[in-house]
Order: sequence, then structure tokens, then C-alpha cells
Amino acid sequence: MTAIPSIRSILILCVGNHCRAPIAEGLFRAALEPAIQVTSAGLKALVDVPAHPEVVRLMAGDGYDISAHRGRQLTADMAREADVILVMDADQKEWCTQQCPSARGRIFLLGHWLTRPSQAIEDPFGQDPDAFRQAFDDIQESVSAWIPHLLSKQRSA
Repeated sequence: MTAIPSIRSILILCVGNHCRAPIAEGLFRAALEPAIQVTSAGLKALVDVPAHPEVVRLMAGDGYDISAHRGRQLTADMAREADVILVMDADQKEWCTQQCPSARGRIFLLGHWLTRPSQAIEDPFGQDPDAFRQAFDDIQESVSAWIPHLLSKQRSA
């Protein structure tokens, strides 16, 4: 993995910025110091649409309020300004690398540190509540795995 310099900003991407990225954004914000800017966007965002109601419910059940979230479309400026860009699967990583070549080396799978065969976080959109719970659990595990690596970069800066 490429060395990450001091982290000031994290951008989390999914397709619609409606399910997975809002979960990760909320969890990272709660786990990291406020000096680290955490935002999310979508590759094909549902612009200005709140997070999916099942996502809001799951997050609230664990004590996180993401009711103010509204979908945002990824822009080239967002990608240029982010120190780390986290995506949900290999196709998104490849797409981002092609669309934002200057971000190469800063784009990683959210599930990068997971020790299972697939590091992808499956999209629960249009599925039953169990799929949302699985995505939530996978994202929570992924965020927890990222935190020590991000914080070690902060201490070494």
C-alpha cells in the first residue's frame, strides 16, 4: 500500500451517495477528530436526496444521527482536494483512477484492510433490510480497520 501522508481530508464514494457512503461518512466522523474533514459523494449521486431511510434507521439504532445528510455528486475538485478517497469496490476504484488520474495512489477500497476473500462492500439499494444490515456491518468493520492506519499517519506527521 502507498504511504499516506498526514490526513486532513477523506472522501468516501459510492454510486448514489444514498446508502453506503453516508454510513461510512457518519462512522468516520464519529471516530476521527474534527480536524479531519470527512465527506462523501456519489458517482451517479441522488443529489440533495437524504440517506436511505433504512440507513438512517440503522445508524440511529447505533447512536449516529445522519438525518442531515444530502447526496452530492462527485466533482474533479473533490477528488483533487481529498488526501484519501475510499470506494466500495474494484470497479469504482478503476473508474475513479481513469476519471481523476491525479488521484492515483490516494484511492483505496473501503474494505482494503478486511481479511476476507472479497473486500467489496455490496450495494443494498433496492434490497431487503437484511442487505442493509450486512452493508452496515461490513462498513463498520471496514471503518474500524482503517482507523489505526489513519491515526498512525497523523502521529507520524
